[in-house]
Amino acid sequence: MTAVHSRYTVPDSGGALARRTALGIGVAVLAVLVAQGIVDAIGLEIGSSGPMSPFTAGTLVAATVAAGAGAAVVYAGLVRFTDRPIRNFVAVAGVVFLLQLVPVFAFAPSLGVTPVGQAVLVLHHVLVAVPIVASLIGVVSR
Repeated sequence: MTAVHSRYTVPDSGGALARRTALGIGVAVLAVLVAQGIVDAIGLEIGSSGPMSPFTAGTLVAATVAAGAGAAVVYAGLVRFTDRPIRNFVAVAGVVFLLQLVPVFAFAPSLGVTPVGQAVLVLHHVLVAVPIVASLIGVVSR
């Protein structure tokens, strides 16, 4: 039997996982708010507006924090119960990312989101997913 080694380390404590999670969420919140600020500044026609819009700062921050917390819980479970948690987490994250795009294309138009708005939502999904996954699996060194 051969040992499998990863170039990334698994967190050795709950505190280490919490730090990774906080870093990923912080970077993702910053990225998504900057991106939305640019969208607003250049005046792209995204469609939906008002307090229930998926483009408000509160919605973006809340969704990012929820995504980060959910990802951390899944990652912690995979670390505890699987032999290859990083590989498995990246696979799960990819599937979840694809599933999260379904509402962007299936339901967002019914909320008044334009095709440009849909593209912005996809960009937001990428800007949230990448830093959270990268920080949880330890791509970012101390």
